[in-house]
Amino acid sequence: MSIRKNISLEKNHLDKLDPLITKNKGNFSAAIREIIDLIDTMLNNPDDISKVIDGLKTDYNFTENIIYWLIKQSRGKLIEQEVLDNIIDPTKIVLLTDLEKYLDDMTNGGNWQTSIKISDYDNNVMPSSVNVVLTGHSVYKMEFLGGIISSFLVTHKKQEVFSMKREANKIIIAFKQQNNTNLAKHSLVRHFGYMEDIMREISKNHEFWKCIGNLYRQTNYNMVVIPKKYYNELLTGTEVPGCLTAPIEAIHRIPIKDIPLEKLIRTMKSVYEHMGIVERIDMDENTLNIYHGYSDPRAIQAIEKLLMGVLDTHGTKYESCCSENLIVLSRVNTGVNEEETCLLKVQAV
Repeated sequence: MSIRKNISLEKNHLDKLDPLITKNKGNFSAAIREIIDLIDTMLNNPDDISKVIDGLKTDYNFTENIIYWLIKQSRGKLIEQEVLDNIIDPTKIVLLTDLEKYLDDMTNGGNWQTSIKISDYDNNVMPSSVNVVLTGHSVYKMEFLGGIISSFLVTHKKQEVFSMKREANKIIIAFKQQNNTNLAKHSLVRHFGYMEDIMREISKNHEFWKCIGNLYRQTNYNMVVIPKKYYNELLTGTEVPGCLTAPIEAIHRIPIKDIPLEKLIRTMKSVYEHMGIVERIDMDENTLNIYHGYSDPRAIQAIEKLLMGVLDTHGTKYESCCSENLIVLSRVNTGVNEEETCLLKVQAV
């Protein structure tokens, strides 16, 4: 039986009650009942409550700092499936509305200071697309929570991370339905698990990576890494090997000729810059500007031959022009004087 009582409160009392009222969705009576339950616990166990309060006073900053440090260290790593299912139980959280409410309750404490909004979905159980917006002051906390939500949606709602946009205090993640598990998982790794492979390799061979990391650091990254087979050809061959395709094929796991040209060129840029083969590759729609960093004409010619060999293997025709600092590779277009165009581009750069 409900008993009604009139009580008189000052504004400062209401201000103090506001967080509890918000937690109870504006239900003032529920907030008061929760306070009464808390007071009852305190009266029945005063010593235990005093210990909890003292612990919070002395350990809160320590605990909060440790949690924040752990969150920063987890950047680029995916949460394990067993841990994910313990955080968000897929047997209990079925609807997207339930997921949003659960996440809101979960982040209401613990100083997360991050709001989560799930919107733009056409089905509350298995949507064809959905958006998640995280707003807060810590990019690490937003990314950590974004990774948890994305892992849940990819694993249990057949979603793929379609795009992720970062703003000053906001992360917007767009999802679309993806029934191919491998593609969905790949999108998750690309956006939130990009450190998984490297951390796994480091953990398997600490001494190797300590040595390699130290070498690169001490030489200010002035190192070149090449496959052993290519190195053997350099040692024993009568001329410079004409093509360095093995690293690119190892990354894509398919022959060069089967890699889409746009992906091939992006991979060439990443691989050859990080291997130390060239200093920088700038790209536009039909031209590659390669800043090689060599002065010996023989070295420049070898780099030109190497890059042209990759593109020839792909089956796309390019022509090259060289200068002291630059190699320009221009895609052949029938009916255009490519030699003249290429020379003009070298002069312009």
